[in-house]
Amino acid sequence: MKLIKKCPVFFLLAVSGLAFTLLGFAGRFSVYKDYEFDIAKRPYLSLVMEGAAKGAAPWEAVGEAGLGENGFPGWLVALFQNDGKEGQSIGYQDEEEALEVLGQGDIPGGTEANPGGENRPDITAAGGAEDSQAEENGMQEQDVRAEGSMSPEEGDAQGKMSGQEEADVQDIPGREETAPDGSAYEFQTVTEDYFNDAAFIGDSRTVGLLEYGGIEDRADFYAKISLTIYNVFTEQLAKEEGTGRKITAEEALAQKQYGKIYLMLGINELGTGTTETFMEEYRAVVDRIRQLQPNAVIFVEGIMKVTGKKDREDPIFNNANIEEKNAAIAELADNRTVFYIDVNEAVCDGEGNLNEEYTMDEVHLKAKYYEIWKQFLLAHGIEP
Repeated sequence: MKLIKKCPVFFLLAVSGLAFTLLGFAGRFSVYKDYEFDIAKRPYLSLVMEGAAKGAAPWEAVGEAGLGENGFPGWLVALFQNDGKEGQSIGYQDEEEALEVLGQGDIPGGTEANPGGENRPDITAAGGAEDSQAEENGMQEQDVRAEGSMSPEEGDAQGKMSGQEEADVQDIPGREETAPDGSAYEFQTVTEDYFNDAAFIGDSRTVGLLEYGGIEDRADFYAKISLTIYNVFTEQLAKEEGTGRKITAEEALAQKQYGKIYLMLGINELGTGTTETFMEEYRAVVDRIRQLQPNAVIFVEGIMKVTGKKDREDPIFNNANIEEKNAAIAELADNRTVFYIDVNEAVCDGEGNLNEEYTMDEVHLKAKYYEIWKQFLLAHGIEP
């Protein structure tokens, strides 16, 4: 302890070096498999540095090796995500917060949404019917499941929503939109089969929907923590069928046709530029999706709000900024092929802030509350 106090910088460098070395070791035969390696001349740490230079995030190695958020060095990934600073993204601050947000917490063996204790690294995701267990955090490798289970008694006791919470899930209003012939489109309640030809594009919140929404075997997900409207078409979020080559969401959308596209982006962009510059890029992304998916119904989703506490304390990630962007996003809806839907109707409290009971970090939903989001989507289906 005395040595640490005397040389904190040295200790920090040593710990960081060890962490990155472990990341290099974890990805030696996966994310870094194409790199030259020599234990004497090019140690594992050099693989991480080379990978970072080439655009491969170091935490990709965590998922490739099946090391999740509840194990070292997996939980260190959470520390790479910054919160509350201009130009930075919403993320996790510490291990306990990350575990709670990811639905692990202190629930033995798993969560209600993840009863088998499956260890899905919650960092970058792409998935669907063909590759439904694709990973989050820039990794689209097959899901590695950790050992763990819970008894029926534990399953009943842990993670269940109260009667009021279940009522909140069901009590979701619909509204009418205008069809091409002038008649009224009406949001319809649909079954989960509706997602069989759907693709979800988004940031860490959409990643949570993949992990805990229970539709990963139906829909495809092109999602990643810290994803923004500015890099949504440049980040590698998917795997090409047949070759396994990592591709962008734009390439994936060019290769496969969908019936529905859900887009939720914007929370990470609050500290960058203006609403006008944000919307210029957002509109361009929607236009590009329309070019690639001419027959799809596009759902532009309102940005999910933050809690009242964060709203009051954070000059950037607050609900006034979110509402301003949501109003602009809503204007993109033509109510024919592009529809605006706002999950805040279902997850916010009476004051219009994210319900504090639904979140652990003021921003992301707890695992079991992704059911509310899913039920909201099911209550807002469009059948042209």
